[in-house]
Amino acid sequence: MSSTALEKRFHIEGLNIAAKLWGDKSGLPVIALHGWLDNAASFDVLASQLSHLQILAIDLLGHGLSDHKPPSGNYAIWDDLRCIVAVADQMGWQDFSVIGHSRGANIATLLTGALSTRIRHLVCIDGLVPEPESAADFPMQMGRYLKDFTAAKDSRGDRGHVSFDAAVAARCKATSMTPETAALIVERGAFVGDDGRYYWCSDKRLKLASPAKLTLEQLQATIDAITAPAMLISAKQGLGQWMPTLPVDITSRFKVREIDGQHHCHMESQSAQIAEWISDFLMGS
Repeated sequence: MSSTALEKRFHIEGLNIAAKLWGDKSGLPVIALHGWLDNAASFDVLASQLSHLQILAIDLLGHGLSDHKPPSGNYAIWDDLRCIVAVADQMGWQDFSVIGHSRGANIATLLTGALSTRIRHLVCIDGLVPEPESAADFPMQMGRYLKDFTAAKDSRGDRGHVSFDAAVAARCKATSMTPETAALIVERGAFVGDDGRYYWCSDKRLKLASPAKLTLEQLQATIDAITAPAMLISAKQGLGQWMPTLPVDITSRFKVREIDGQHHCHMESQSAQIAEWISDFLMGS
């Protein structure tokens, strides 16, 4: 499926951004945002079933084939927004729809709230917003960030895996998914070192604490600012198990769909149903 995509490269703020472009050039432009420690290949299955759309899946910085942040950088979620806007500008897309999965859905929600005039539709797949943090916990969070980044300087790097299959098994262990699904992620998200072992492409700093987290008030204000048609697809055996406990009100903004499936349902047997929902939503609103 990935062989039908066109590889794209963007140079933004001194960094190289990789992406995969599928579909009809005359189709509705869509930017797809993957989850934490995933990459653009997480949309291979879904994009192949939405060929009437023009879908650009980005390897977010620190993931897949995109560059890592410089040594002074961090991976606070809001920093991805500038990269996405710059990619859209280089594509010549003044307005576009956005599909996000997991952390990518969190980013997509923030982007849609901030730039409502440029986003035609918002689709969130098993993700919505980051878990809110109390403003009173800000000093503690900043402390975690400082400790994590200090400790990371002395930590050992990725020890690698003896084979591709071993890397796939490790990915399945980290997140419940089928080996076929994990293989798509690993194929783009790992490389073979000089010793023949498979190492992750992702920046290890993605696992470190963020300098700050958004409060409930900030997240609710973001949702309230969304004017584009919005849909949430929630996986019953994925994050959908705890997402209803988020203390945010989405009833006036989001159409909610539930589906039986794991967190990566858009890559597995549920993809046909999800593609149908997305097509109907984007083309009908």
